[in-house]
Parts: sequence; C-alpha cells; structure tokens
Amino acid sequence: MNAEWEVPDFEAEVVAWLHDHPEFFTRHPELVESLRIPHPCQPAVSLLEYQNRLLRERGRRLHGKLLELVAIARDNDRLAERVQRLALGLLDARGGLDELLQGIKAILRDEFRADSIALCLAIPPTTGLIAVAEFLRPDVVGLFDEAFRAGRPQCSPLSAEQTVALFGDSACRVASAALIPLGGNEWRGLLAVGSSAAGRFHPSVGTLFLERIGELITQTLQARLRAGSGQEEKETAASRSCGRGE
Repeated sequence: MNAEWEVPDFEAEVVAWLHDHPEFFTRHPELVESLRIPHPCQPAVSLLEYQNRLLRERGRRLHGKLLELVAIARDNDRLAERVQRLALGLLDARGGLDELLQGIKAILRDEFRADSIALCLAIPPTTGLIAVAEFLRPDVVGLFDEAFRAGRPQCSPLSAEQTVALFGDSACRVASAALIPLGGNEWRGLLAVGSSAAGRFHPSVGTLFLERIGELITQTLQARLRAGSGQEEKETAASRSCGRGE
C-alpha cells in the first residue's frame, strides 16, 4: 500500500488510542513537558501550557456567554413587567374607543420608550365609529398584507412609502420598526412601533413579547368594538321605535 495513504490511517489510530487512554500522559509526564505545540502567532509551547491556554480561552468565552445570557434575562424580566403594566392599563381603561386608542399609544410610548407609535384600523363601515376617524386608516393597513399573511409580528426594514404612511412627519426619525398585526375575522388593524435606532428592531430579534402585546390589544379592542356595536344597534332600534310612535 502506498505510504501516502498509510500515514493518515496511522494518525487516526493514534488519535483513537489516545482518546481511549487519557491516562497515557499521566504515566508518561515527561512527554507532556517535551512536546511542543506550534502556535501561529507565538513560539511553540509545551502541551501543558497549550492546554492551560485553551482552558483559559474557553473560560473567557463561557464567561462572556454567561454575561450575555444574564443581560438577556434581565431585559426579558423588564419587558415582562412592562407587558404586565400594559395589561393592567388596558383593564383600567375608561371612556370611549377613541380614549382607549389614545391610551394605548401613550402606554406604549411611556412604558416601552418608543420613539414613534402608529395604530391603524381597517373596520367595516357598518360599525359607524366616526369618533375614531383618526385611527380608521384602511388604506395604510392595506400596505402591509405580508404582515397579515405571516400572522405574527415582524421586525424588518420598511419601504419609504410604508414609513411615511405610518409615521407621517416623524418618518425621517424612524430607522427601524416592529409591525404587530391586530384583529381577526371581523376586523383587522396594525400597530407599528418605530425607533430611531437602526439596530433595535431587526429580523433576528425575538417577537414573543410583541406577540403578547398584540394579543392583549386585540382582545381589548375586540371587546370594546363589540360593546360599541351592540350599543349602536340598541340606539338604532330605539330610534326606529320612536319614529313609528311606539
């Protein structure tokens, strides 16, 4: 057999044997001191020094990873507290639908330090919610069909047209944004949270808390819309009764 092919096989056997007999260097400590491991940037070092260096480097990497995980845990804890305060604020909301929508924007701006907030609704005209005309923007919601097809929050760059449609005069200050689809079969809406920091909302960011925010706001608006629709039907029925002189 050609020696060129024998060497790799022999080396594999040596590696396998040393892997199965880690006590070999314990029985032959003189080899540990005599072996020299070449280093790309420094002179050769002993095997023991090389192992120590590897362990130190691994320790530094693990320490850095631990600090990163601790920071993520702290951020998640703060986000959980903010989502809880949002839920409490929604439960305590008073007034009509327009006050509720304004309150949602205020809570998000204060609790989540959002630079820009856009809340747009596309509701069938039969609801007759004239009081919230500021938020009835079906043309804007129609620009984000992809977000509704995905069915979950998205953090991705927006086109210039989308940014201007959502944030108007403050569009120039929005470098990144999170899109949160709202609603269900009866209606739909879009909550957009904009930031002046380009790295705050990017495609790889987690969306778990954004999903929770969307669910909370959707359920709150759903209940308020149903209540408003029921009240409108009662008023219409009463008006018809008065018109017939009943």
